[in-house]
Amino acid sequence: MNGQPLILIVEKNLHDLELLNSHLGILNFSCICTKQGVRAVILAQNYQPDLILLDMMLSDLSANQVINYLKHNSKTATIPIIAVKPITKMQECTSKMIAGSVDCITKPYNFNQLEVVVRRNLNQLSVLHSS
Repeated sequence: MNGQPLILIVEKNLHDLELLNSHLGILNFSCICTKQGVRAVILAQNYQPDLILLDMMLSDLSANQVINYLKHNSKTATIPIIAVKPITKMQECTSKMIAGSVDCITKPYNFNQLEVVVRRNLNQLSVLHSS
């Protein structure tokens, strides 16, 4: 996709999905989007994106099921997944809390944080591929 990193956005809220797609497009990322976990698995297998932003509150499959399917498929096992969780007073967002994800961001979205986390993970990925 024009040499731009490809990001799969999996977000159950259409408004948030459109905001993410628009913002990441402005930052020069190509995106494919879905609101459904089942479709996310299919899109990941077909397109093998560089990174996946995964809403942890999906309605058709649990996010843990999506991660499990992706991590057990040789085509998608190495794709970094950034978990997206709603912010709560009682719970901090850490990647250790979400098995299979490499990082975590909270909703409502802080677009500065989003850019930092996405770029950090894509940079780590490019370092791994150049080694």
